[in-house]
Amino acid sequence: MRKHQDIRARFTRKLLQETLIALLAEKRFEMITVGEIAERAMVNRATFYRHYQDKYALGNSLFQEAIDQLTCDLRSPLKSPSASEVEGATLLLAASFTHIAEYSRLYRVMVRNVWFTAKMYDTLAELLGKRLHLPPRSSQNALERMPEELAVASLTNWLISMIRWWLENGMPYPPSKWRFGAPPLFPLGFFKL
Repeated sequence: MRKHQDIRARFTRKLLQETLIALLAEKRFEMITVGEIAERAMVNRATFYRHYQDKYALGNSLFQEAIDQLTCDLRSPLKSPSASEVEGATLLLAASFTHIAEYSRLYRVMVRNVWFTAKMYDTLAELLGKRLHLPPRSSQNALERMPEELAVASLTNWLISMIRWWLENGMPYPPSKWRFGAPPLFPLGFFKL
């Protein structure tokens, strides 16, 4: 009996997430109500509240599942030990866009909604901040005076803009081609891979 309840609960959570994605294609997250989600999913509000505290908890679960899957996808070895940092960054970017292509329906609505875009920004900035390493201040590199926060903010904004552009234009380039769109910091070997 317990296994049947678990399957039913997973099904209901997935139904509510899919319903939220469908509603996000129609309007901003801020304008969506729990009542609309429940009605569209054909469940009562009590069922919604049995699974989620509010629409933000539903949105967070949807976002977190996508980020967990992205993190999992990026955890697998992307480059051979002999590959350069530039090749590694290129492969990392291609793997990221492969993930985004696989979940394009979700990311398409995320980049159109301020609430999700803010969550994406915070999460990507944190991930990039962990991988970014600027050259020592004593180096002769032109970017030696760039504060790390500015580099992370620039890369995060670039990445969100590219994701939005790519999705809104029907993913015109395959993920493997994203090395051509890489910002100037990528070829300089600023990432820990």
